[in-house]
Amino acid sequence: MKSRLPSMRTVALLLLLIFLPLLILTDAQIAADGVRSGLALCTQVLLPSLFPFLVLSELLILLHAAELPGKWLKKPFHALFGLSEGGTTALLLGVLCGFPVGATAAASLCDRGDISRAELHRLLLFSNNPSAGFLIGTVGCVLFGNRSVGIALFVIIWISAALVGISLRLLCKMPESFCNIPRNGVKNIPFVTAVTGSISKGISSMLHVCSFVLFFSCISACLSHVLLPVTPFEAVRVLLCGLVEMTAGVHAATQALPPASALRMVAFISGFSGLSVCLQLFSVSERYAPRILPYFLAKLIQAFLCLALTEAYLRLFRPSLRVADCITAFSPLPLQQKSALALLLPFVLLLLAHLCRQTRYPRQG
Repeated sequence: MKSRLPSMRTVALLLLLIFLPLLILTDAQIAADGVRSGLALCTQVLLPSLFPFLVLSELLILLHAAELPGKWLKKPFHALFGLSEGGTTALLLGVLCGFPVGATAAASLCDRGDISRAELHRLLLFSNNPSAGFLIGTVGCVLFGNRSVGIALFVIIWISAALVGISLRLLCKMPESFCNIPRNGVKNIPFVTAVTGSISKGISSMLHVCSFVLFFSCISACLSHVLLPVTPFEAVRVLLCGLVEMTAGVHAATQALPPASALRMVAFISGFSGLSVCLQLFSVSERYAPRILPYFLAKLIQAFLCLALTEAYLRLFRPSLRVADCITAFSPLPLQQKSALALLLPFVLLLLAHLCRQTRYPRQG
């Protein structure tokens, strides 16, 4: 009788259950410092810059206001990425707000029947990347002291994401009728109900994000502490930390590497986005059972594309880079507030346009 070998999933789970407690117990103070760092990141960066977008994006979807940009751009986005009107809306929200807004919007649209499960799975592979506020305000202005570097990095991230999306379009060969997905017949809901529901869902999504950031900040700090005496190359230690938690890897890169090398590493880590972000995205769409292996392959390809594009940017433009000496928090709160206010403006204008449109042409529902 043949003995049945344990599956790779079982082996990975056993290794995880053994490795993580040992990693945390190696130095409890390091683990506590990692949690404190993650808590500072949540309160000083994520809450002021992300929570408003989570609420407003859900509000736009519940009120059907998010349909407007989807209608305007559905033809070019369908031609490039094979997306429906709803998929176009989710991608635009992801571009504007970063993760996990794109994933939460896609899941909400899938709940309503505006996009299919297959389109949701495909959107997760390329539509969720760091926000403009983080890349331009935090990485560009604060970490490298050059706003143009942050803008270039934002453009590089989304060019690489677009290349992945176009490749998926060619490989998947979506039919021309893909943009006509039957809806679930969702009726209009009162404005007050939409607001309260959006806030409740925004708080729930924010708690999901912060819990993953706290846990993986702890793991990243412990991993960095363990690797410090045994890894001869700083770049390897920074890369491993960044693959676990993106923000920790970005910070470590700017503190441990020369400016040009740090920018290359930041581009690679931002393109991959880290295990923490992966699990955040999958937690908001877990009811649709997305597959993790295609996600990792797509993000790894995007990371190498970001690295190649960043190398071309450094060679062609030779930007001025000045890495900050010491950063306790990623970005001063006023800068995050300014970035959030600037990015909130399109949301507010879109909501006002929708309300004016509803006043003139009330929808029957």
